[in-house]
Amino acid sequence: MTFSTDKRFPPRLEEAYQADLAGEKRRVARHTSILCSVLYLAFGILDIWAVPSALFEVWAIRVLIVVLTAVIYFLTRRSPEFFVRNYTAITVTEYLIWGSGIEVIILLSHPADIGWSAYYAGLILVSMALYSWTYLRHLYACAVGLVLALGYIWLAVGKQKMTLQDEVAVLVTNCFFLISANIIGLFSLHIRERFSRKAYLLKNALRMDLETEEEARRQSDYISEHDALTGLPNRVRFMRKLGEMLARPVAVLFIDLDGFKPVNDTYGHAAGDAVLKAVGQRMRECIRTSDLAARLGGDEFVVALPLPEEHDMGVERIMEALLHELSQPIEAGGVTVRIGASVGVAQSRGEVLSAEELLARADQHMYEVKRARKSEAEGRASRLRAVP
Repeated sequence: MTFSTDKRFPPRLEEAYQADLAGEKRRVARHTSILCSVLYLAFGILDIWAVPSALFEVWAIRVLIVVLTAVIYFLTRRSPEFFVRNYTAITVTEYLIWGSGIEVIILLSHPADIGWSAYYAGLILVSMALYSWTYLRHLYACAVGLVLALGYIWLAVGKQKMTLQDEVAVLVTNCFFLISANIIGLFSLHIRERFSRKAYLLKNALRMDLETEEEARRQSDYISEHDALTGLPNRVRFMRKLGEMLARPVAVLFIDLDGFKPVNDTYGHAAGDAVLKAVGQRMRECIRTSDLAARLGGDEFVVALPLPEEHDMGVERIMEALLHELSQPIEAGGVTVRIGASVGVAQSRGEVLSAEELLARADQHMYEVKRARKSEAEGRASRLRAVP
């Protein structure tokens, strides 16, 4: 989808763009409110010379404008969501208040006062702020500027009677500058809006690139530390995590599957993979959230279990649960197979062991369990053969 950056975006992107501008709208509104209040009060000093005929009335108007501006300022602070939601209406009202205040001051002045013909310049300041410091749409900004310009023309022609006096040149000059300020401001707003939208697109594209890169990094990290078949942590991750867990007593269960090789030989590697996936899932279901299960490779799995300060039956229960679950039938490639498991246990309680040493002890114990079971099976078979 292509579109020009000086126009509104498609609806969803436009909504995101406006949401991104929310903080800037509040910040600029606060700054312009402060600046306007300062200028309105500072020009009160000039009123002493510029509008001596209605000095106190003009000062009252200035105080009223500052109070109304302060209300809008605190609105951006105390109710930011309301301000953003009604940004257009509030901003249009604010600038109409500022411009109307200047026009009322001109209306209150006497023809002999300097402010009678000079204070129109304040409308140019308001117009500059309107197009430079707001995020109004072009139509609304232009409408506010037009209302202020027409208000001045009505004031100059209808109230000041400048067309009936020897001030037509002043009226034409003032109108020319005021309208020119609005035209220049409108072009400025158009250019600023276009660059603002282009900057948003670039920022959005950069954010998406960074998110994609971060996601790719996370995926790479995950793949490098997890077994692709079962989804369990691999040896690298397990050893790193086990090293961190050794700050407190830990038990390690070394699990070697019994009867797995015949599955591969008889039904193929696809069935073997299905068995390994099932084993990984069953191990997840048997352990606690604080435990760590991993596949070291082939048909070797391992579990690390943090131990309480005092001995309990947690390790025995989990080992029994694992042996029970792993002995249950497994659907693999359209066939049902049974396997078993030999489990070796090693604990770090009472000794300072490295992750490698603890794993090696569990591995050694697993082979002792496997040998003992094999010897027992052979002895039982011998006794059976000896029976007449």
